[in-house]
Amino acid sequence: MGADILFIIAALLNLIGLVGTIVPALPGPPLSFVGMVLCCIAAPHPIMIVLTVLMFLFVLLVTVLDFIIPGWLTNKVGGCKKATWGATLGLLVGLFYAPLGLIAGPFLGALLGEYLNCHKMDQAFKVAVYTFFSMLIGTFFKLVTCIVILVMCIGDAVWYYFFT
Repeated sequence: MGADILFIIAALLNLIGLVGTIVPALPGPPLSFVGMVLCCIAAPHPIMIVLTVLMFLFVLLVTVLDFIIPGWLTNKVGGCKKATWGATLGLLVGLFYAPLGLIAGPFLGALLGEYLNCHKMDQAFKVAVYTFFSMLIGTFFKLVTCIVILVMCIGDAVWYYFFT
């Protein structure tokens, strides 16, 4: 497979990875990382290989934390699994009403999920705020990770096409 095709596939995976930072059904950083591996295969040089190994560890960390942090933070404030599920469903529904829906959906979903569980609005509001912020934190780290990978892939392609 030629380097051109690998770079094109890597670019597509990086774009899908960026979308995956917001869409819960797509694993954003892992998809971007696969694109980085393809860039490393297309133009292998020692710096890119080292960066790919280091980025693998970081993607693994971000992915694991993205699964752990929302549930942990929700439980820390006394929330239930319904709040976490409500936030996720709210995000999915919110996709259809972007950009406002991407913000309001997870919050309202967590609020409704917790309220259905405890029937106390003050507790539901508190849990919804924490659940919402945990999703924002996870999305932020996934987005930064995907952007860093994209920049490294662009740098690798520029190096390959203009300096070799």
